[in-house]
Amino acid sequence: MLGFGRPAYSGSSTGGGSTPSRARVTIGGLSYGYGAKGDHVTRVGRALVAKGFGKHYSEGPGPNWTDADTLNYAAFQRSLGYSGSDADGVPGPASLARLLGATPGKPALAPFPGAAWFRDEPRSPLITAMGRRLVAEGCGRYADGPGPQWTDADKRSYAAWQRKRGFGGADADGWPGKATWDALKVPAV
Repeated sequence: MLGFGRPAYSGSSTGGGSTPSRARVTIGGLSYGYGAKGDHVTRVGRALVAKGFGKHYSEGPGPNWTDADTLNYAAFQRSLGYSGSDADGVPGPASLARLLGATPGKPALAPFPGAAWFRDEPRSPLITAMGRRLVAEGCGRYADGPGPQWTDADKRSYAAWQRKRGFGGADADGWPGKATWDALKVPAV
């Protein structure tokens, strides 16, 4: 049967060789469904467990979306009255909003504070956020940190980021510029 009677997956979850949906969607700039990764996946899993839909977890939830997330999410969708392809275990904006209380969006990003701001050696949570992003991008050159105080380690790390982005010479001097700042996607603090 198409539509009304289609189960969330073919076969059973305990054998038969069939697997839950492998679909993935993007909602508010974040990926959900099999193979998605991130803190937002953990947040969905924890919300499912809190609402009583965690029986398929043997470990977790998160940060990687697995078959357990799909099966638990499908059970949650069915509890909302969804059926067929609407209960396939892959979030849609409406069910995700019902689970989390709001549809998540892209995280707010910090605007470029200006080159002069960095030359004043600021102390700010924004420096810590920048440093964490540099580490996540494989450009961290920190013995300690990152921390809130702008240091030579921040400058070395930012220079590594500039080189990773294809800049060289004086354009990879470690002083942030708008283009590389925007590409780094530092979260607002």
